Amino acid sequence: MFNHITINKNRGWRGLAEVKVIDLDTKEEMKMIFSFSEPVWRNMLDGRMVMQTKESYYVFYFDNLDMLPKSHQQRSVLIKNFNATITKVNVYPKTEWGTAEATDWMAIAHFRKNKNNHTTSDWNYIGIRVTPKI
Repeated sequence: MFNHITINKNRGWRGLAEVKVIDLDTKEEMKMIFSFSEPVWRNMLDGRMVMQTKESYYVFYFDNLDMLPKSHQQRSVLIKNFNATITKVNVYPKTEWGTAEATDWMAIAHFRKNKNNHTTSDWNYIGIRVTPKI
Protein backbone atom coordinates (compact mmCIF):
# COMPACT_ATOMS: atom_id res chain seq x y z
CA MET A 1 0.00 0.00 0.00
CA PHE A 2 1.05 3.60 -0.39
CA ASN A 3 3.67 4.83 2.07
CA HIS A 4 4.90 8.22 0.79
CA ILE A 5 3.15 11.49 -0.13
CA THR A 6 4.43 14.48 -2.11
CA ILE A 7 2.57 17.77 -2.48
CA ASN A 8 3.76 20.42 -4.90
CA LYS A 9 2.39 23.87 -5.67
CA ASN A 10 3.82 25.51 -8.75
CA ARG A 11 3.54 29.32 -8.78
CA GLY A 12 1.85 29.25 -12.17
CA TRP A 13 -0.96 26.96 -11.02
CA ARG A 14 -3.61 29.41 -9.88
CA GLY A 15 -5.32 27.79 -6.89
CA LEU A 16 -4.16 24.29 -7.86
CA ALA A 17 -1.60 21.88 -6.47
CA GLU A 18 -0.46 18.36 -7.25
CA VAL A 19 -0.48 15.50 -4.79
CA LYS A 20 1.22 12.19 -5.44
CA VAL A 21 1.18 9.09 -3.25
CA ILE A 22 3.73 6.38 -3.91
CA ASP A 23 4.50 2.90 -2.71
CA LEU A 24 8.28 3.20 -2.54
CA ASP A 25 8.69 -0.58 -2.68
CA THR A 26 6.54 -1.35 -5.76
CA LYS A 27 6.76 2.14 -7.35
CA GLU A 28 2.96 2.16 -7.73
CA GLU A 29 1.71 5.75 -7.72
CA MET A 30 -1.51 7.69 -7.69
CA LYS A 31 -1.66 11.41 -8.39
CA MET A 32 -4.14 14.19 -8.84
CA ILE A 33 -4.40 17.92 -9.31
CA PHE A 34 -6.59 19.55 -6.66
CA SER A 35 -8.00 22.93 -5.64
CA PHE A 36 -6.94 24.76 -2.52
CA SER A 37 -10.20 25.51 -0.78
CA GLU A 38 -9.95 26.58 2.86
CA PRO A 39 -11.47 23.33 4.24
CA VAL A 40 -9.13 21.18 2.11
CA TRP A 41 -6.22 23.31 3.33
CA ARG A 42 -7.27 22.79 6.97
CA ASN A 43 -7.42 19.02 6.39
CA MET A 44 -3.86 19.15 5.02
CA LEU A 45 -2.65 21.05 8.06
CA ASP A 46 -4.14 18.26 10.19
CA GLY A 47 -2.26 15.66 8.14
CA ARG A 48 -5.12 14.36 5.99
CA MET A 49 -5.49 14.27 2.21
CA VAL A 50 -8.40 12.78 0.27
CA MET A 51 -7.93 11.28 -3.17
CA GLN A 52 -10.34 9.34 -5.32
CA THR A 53 -10.50 6.59 -7.86
CA LYS A 54 -13.55 5.77 -9.91
CA GLU A 55 -14.85 3.49 -7.14
CA SER A 56 -13.40 4.75 -3.84
CA TYR A 57 -12.26 7.62 -1.65
CA TYR A 58 -8.86 7.27 -0.01
CA VAL A 59 -8.08 9.25 3.14
CA PHE A 60 -4.31 9.44 3.61
CA TYR A 61 -2.84 10.43 6.96
CA PHE A 62 0.73 11.73 6.90
CA ASP A 63 3.45 13.10 9.17
CA ASN A 64 6.05 15.87 8.77
CA LEU A 65 3.43 18.57 9.42
CA ASP A 66 6.10 21.00 10.62
CA MET A 67 7.21 21.36 6.99
CA LEU A 68 3.81 22.69 5.84
CA PRO A 69 3.12 26.42 5.93
CA LYS A 70 1.37 27.52 9.11
CA SER A 71 -2.32 28.41 9.08
CA HIS A 72 -1.51 32.15 9.16
CA GLN A 73 0.89 31.94 6.20
CA GLN A 74 0.08 32.14 2.50
CA ARG A 75 -0.52 28.56 1.44
CA SER A 76 -0.50 29.08 -2.30
CA VAL A 77 3.18 29.89 -2.67
CA LEU A 78 4.81 28.09 0.23
CA ILE A 79 4.25 24.44 -0.67
CA LYS A 80 7.11 23.26 -2.80
CA ASN A 81 7.98 19.58 -2.91
CA PHE A 82 6.47 18.72 0.48
CA ASN A 83 7.32 15.10 1.35
CA ALA A 84 5.99 12.96 4.18
CA THR A 85 5.46 9.39 5.27
CA ILE A 86 1.92 8.08 5.06
CA THR A 87 1.01 6.77 8.50
CA LYS A 88 -2.49 5.46 7.79
CA VAL A 89 -4.83 4.92 4.82
CA ASN A 90 -8.59 4.49 5.07
CA VAL A 91 -10.51 3.46 1.95
CA TYR A 92 -14.27 3.94 1.50
CA PRO A 93 -16.35 2.84 -1.48
CA LYS A 94 -18.05 5.89 -2.97
CA THR A 95 -21.41 4.25 -2.37
CA GLU A 96 -20.65 3.92 1.37
CA TRP A 97 -18.58 6.99 2.26
CA GLY A 98 -21.39 8.18 4.55
CA THR A 99 -20.39 5.42 6.99
CA ALA A 100 -16.83 6.77 7.39
CA GLU A 101 -15.51 7.70 10.82
CA ALA A 102 -16.17 11.36 11.70
CA THR A 103 -12.81 12.91 10.72
CA ASP A 104 -12.70 10.94 7.46
CA TRP A 105 -16.34 11.78 6.70
CA MET A 106 -15.61 15.49 7.12
CA ALA A 107 -12.48 15.32 4.95
CA ILE A 108 -14.39 13.51 2.20
CA ALA A 109 -17.27 16.00 2.47
CA HIS A 110 -14.77 18.88 2.06
CA PHE A 111 -13.22 17.11 -0.93
CA ARG A 112 -16.63 16.59 -2.56
CA LYS A 113 -17.78 20.15 -1.85
CA ASN A 114 -14.52 21.43 -3.32
CA LYS A 115 -15.88 20.52 -6.78
CA ASN A 116 -12.79 18.53 -7.71
CA ASN A 117 -14.26 17.76 -11.12
CA HIS A 118 -10.83 18.13 -12.69
CA THR A 119 -9.40 15.26 -10.63
CA THR A 120 -11.08 12.66 -12.82
CA SER A 121 -10.75 14.41 -16.16
CA ASP A 122 -8.46 13.17 -18.92
CA TRP A 123 -6.09 16.14 -18.74
CA ASN A 124 -5.36 15.40 -15.10
CA TYR A 125 -3.34 12.38 -16.22
CA ILE A 126 -1.32 14.54 -18.60
CA GLY A 127 -0.61 17.36 -16.16
CA ILE A 128 -0.54 21.11 -16.65
CA ARG A 129 3.11 21.98 -16.14
CA VAL A 130 4.53 24.38 -18.68
CA THR A 131 8.26 24.91 -19.06
CA PRO A 132 8.96 28.14 -20.95
CA LYS A 133 11.89 28.23 -23.39
CA ILE A 134 13.99 31.34 -23.23
